[in-house]
Amino acid sequence: MDIKRAKLTRSYVVLTYLFLLTVNGFSSFAIANSLSISVGWNKPPYVIEERNSGFELDMVSAIFANMGYSVSYVYVPFGRSNTLIKVKKVDAALTMNEHMDIEGLVLSEPYISYQNAAISLKGRSIEIDSITDLKNHTIVAFQNASVVLGDEYREAAKKSPLYLELPNQRKQVEMLLKGKVDFVVMDINIFNYLSNELLGGSHMANVVIHRLFPKTTYHIAFTDEKLMLAFNREMSLYKQTKEYDNLVAKYEFLY
Repeated sequence: MDIKRAKLTRSYVVLTYLFLLTVNGFSSFAIANSLSISVGWNKPPYVIEERNSGFELDMVSAIFANMGYSVSYVYVPFGRSNTLIKVKKVDAALTMNEHMDIEGLVLSEPYISYQNAAISLKGRSIEIDSITDLKNHTIVAFQNASVVLGDEYREAAKKSPLYLELPNQRKQVEMLLKGKVDFVVMDINIFNYLSNELLGGSHMANVVIHRLFPKTTYHIAFTDEKLMLAFNREMSLYKQTKEYDNLVAKYEFLY
C-alpha cells in the first residue's frame, strides 16, 4: 500500500512539474510577445481613448498583430510620450518626429500624417495670409505645436497676445466655439470630429480653414532597432491591403 501511495505521489509531483513548466512557458511567450506603447491623450478620430481605438490605434494594433504581438496602450499628455520611452517604461511611442527629443531612440518610416491648419470662426471675418500673421491674434494649439510646426510658427506664437498649448483637444475646440480665442491650430479631421460631437452636427460650414501648414508626418519611436525595421516591413505590406483601405473609409477623413 505504501509503495502504491509513493508511486502515485511521485506521479503527481511529475505531472505538477510538467504543468508548471507549460504554464511558465506560455507566460514567458505572452510576455515576450506583448508590447506597451505610449500614446497622446484623446484625439479622435485618430485616438479614441474611451474605446481604446481610432484610426491610428486600429492600424498600429493590426500591424503588430500581423507580426505576432499584442499591444497595450499607455495614455499620457502628448508632450510626455517621449519621456516614457526614454526611461524605458514603454517599448514604443506613437506620433513622434525628428523635431522632438528623440536622442537614443530610432524612428520608423512615417506611418501617419496630420493636416494641421489655423481655424477661425467665419463670423469673425479674420483674414490672414501667412503663418507670421498669426502673431497678431490669440491662439490655442495642440501640445508641442511650437515644436513640430516650424520656426516661423514658433516665432509667431512667441509674439501672440495669448498663446496656449493644451493636451485636451476638446478644450481647444470649445475655446474657439465660445469665442475665447481667434484661432485654434489643430488637425482638420480632429476639429471636424470634436466640433461635430460637441454641437451634434457638422460645424465646418461655420469656420474658415486657413491652410498655412504642410502635412506633418509622424513616426513611431522605438528603443529596439530590429523591432523598428520589422515594423517598417510589415507596415509597407499592410498599407497595400483591403483591410487598410476599409480602415481609411471607416473614419471618413476630410483629406
